[in-house]
Amino acid sequence: MTTDQSALPRTIAVLGGGPRGIAVVERLIANAQQLDVPRLRVLLVEPHRPGGGRIWDPDQPSHLLMNTLCADATHFTDSTVELQGPVRPGPTLYDWARGIVADEITDLGSAQRPLDEEHRAEALGMLPHSHPSRRFLGGYLEWCHAKDLAEAPTGIEVENVHGTATSLEPDGKRWRVEVHHGLLPSDPGADPSAPDTSFEADAVVIATGHADAEITSRGAALSEAASTAGLWHGRPTSPISQHDLDALVAGEPVIVRGLGMNFFDYVSLLTLGRGGTFEADTTGRDALVYVPSGKEPHLVVGSGRGIPYRAKGRFGTMTPIFSKRYQTPELLAELRECAESGPGVDFMTDLYPAIMKDSARLYYSMLAQQRPDAFAEPVQNILDALDEYDWASAELEQIIIRSAPDAGDRLQVRALDRPLDGVVLDSPEELRRWWLEDLRHDVHQADIGMDSALKCASVQIGAGRGPLRTLVRYGGVRGSSYRDHVEGWFRGFAGMLASGPPARRIDELIALVEAGVVQPLGARMNVEVREGRFVATSASVPGHEHHARALLEAHLPPATLRHSANPLLRDLRESGRARPFEIPDVADPEAPGIETGAIEVGPPPYRVLDEGGAEQAGLYAVGVPLESLLWGTQLQPLAHTNSRFLREIDEVSRDALVPGVDRCRASEAADPETDHSEESV
Repeated sequence: MTTDQSALPRTIAVLGGGPRGIAVVERLIANAQQLDVPRLRVLLVEPHRPGGGRIWDPDQPSHLLMNTLCADATHFTDSTVELQGPVRPGPTLYDWARGIVADEITDLGSAQRPLDEEHRAEALGMLPHSHPSRRFLGGYLEWCHAKDLAEAPTGIEVENVHGTATSLEPDGKRWRVEVHHGLLPSDPGADPSAPDTSFEADAVVIATGHADAEITSRGAALSEAASTAGLWHGRPTSPISQHDLDALVAGEPVIVRGLGMNFFDYVSLLTLGRGGTFEADTTGRDALVYVPSGKEPHLVVGSGRGIPYRAKGRFGTMTPIFSKRYQTPELLAELRECAESGPGVDFMTDLYPAIMKDSARLYYSMLAQQRPDAFAEPVQNILDALDEYDWASAELEQIIIRSAPDAGDRLQVRALDRPLDGVVLDSPEELRRWWLEDLRHDVHQADIGMDSALKCASVQIGAGRGPLRTLVRYGGVRGSSYRDHVEGWFRGFAGMLASGPPARRIDELIALVEAGVVQPLGARMNVEVREGRFVATSASVPGHEHHARALLEAHLPPATLRHSANPLLRDLRESGRARPFEIPDVADPEAPGIETGAIEVGPPPYRVLDEGGAEQAGLYAVGVPLESLLWGTQLQPLAHTNSRFLREIDEVSRDALVPGVDRCRASEAADPETDHSEESV
């Protein structure tokens, strides 16, 4: 007796149950009805709790904060999202918080997972422009996933498979997925006896998010020397996943490398997470005082820049959007044409000058309103010069110097990017004083919000990532420019200025420096192992060394197929079922391309290419594994912005349900000019 294949459900495996994975599930449910798929089985493979996944666990400490604003975060499609599938609106994170306050939401989608008092207390104080805790978003995502499942019509079954996909093999027209149940052996709390199983699926969507990386030759020597000496080395990973932070001994020095967003999470885990508290200063200063628990290690912190990411402005509202004079629709359309069918965009020549001119125009116009005494000549001279001369030209620079004679009043990229470059100090105490002055200036600028020309210009610089995100796709920015200018510099520069922590984190950092818990190390940081210790030095305080038995790498590893430690991505790489994306050399088409870290996929719906360049039917990838082929894949979907996150996932989901259903797609919309967040998902 033969089986009637039409009576079997269409089976789709979604590998990864964090924000992107559950968004794929939502789009599969939404589109199955529209595309008349009568029976659907979705297998969601995730070793952690589906919804928040590893990064957004709703049970993590409440002192770990998002840098996204509450009303920006969403899981659902809205009327702005241009997609083929049906729009299914739902609450934003802020709407969800209001639902908790009104007692309309009492659990995380299951009577077995009631909201705790911390969720309720946080919801009560939530404003649209608040920075929620990471656990609060995790609770929201878990609730959203439960809502999606509860509303799934008859004929749609979603099964959560607790485990990690480790390999994929084609099996006729289907895919065989191998799963290790429970956590991987390298994860804390893993059960080494956990079984492996497999299942078959008609289509597979890879939504694995951020993955740890294998040690490359660059870090192998340090890692080996540290292991030989018996030193503690916290390798790059998400802070919530860092193994054995308890091994960092109270009072002992820990060298911390990296001053971006991960840094602030680690500082919080090692201070507030160990029982310390922040209190208002009782001496009349508008500042915080840190009250130690006595369990904190002594953190010696540095990086290439030697300064932490800058505080977000306290604007008292959602992130402002400013008009642009130089990033015109005509310019952006011309650059899109150049990216899609021309020689490719050179970022520093073609787009960067317009980003900086728009930022400078905003900065000097606002500064003239706030502090007219900063100008020796009318500010209109600068505004006219921005129209007349090229960015960074000698003519423009001379007019700015003449009009704003105090260098501290000018918008200078080098000073913003690396203020410690060229600064040579005699002692760690001098660096500490320099750091405190710098941090207090940053907090002051954040506090005055819309009255800070600097914070508003920083937002404008960050907004330049919106059009860049559209141009980068599929090698639209020339390989060398992408490597050297976009990845090598602008991503970090714009992120440091526009996507830093809530200002409270800088208030706390000042208090920790004053309490002696945190000690700045400086810029151009270098670490080696010598005589059984880590030894850290900096160009900021030449001749001074810091010694420690522990080194914490406070940064995420790059998203790269070639060095990914994720077992599934490693299997795809080694089996030839995936290859790294290369940006061709425009000057010499015969020359090797510039390899990026992304899995190469075809155009939407993003089918994975094998090592020979052929699209593989039924195998798709979304999100972080595509970073550098796409760009900004780590961003949360922002409400009311025609989210690319949601558009891409809709396209993948529809093709996974009915291959080829959207052969005549609508043209892709450009990314929104807003860029409020660098939140990882």
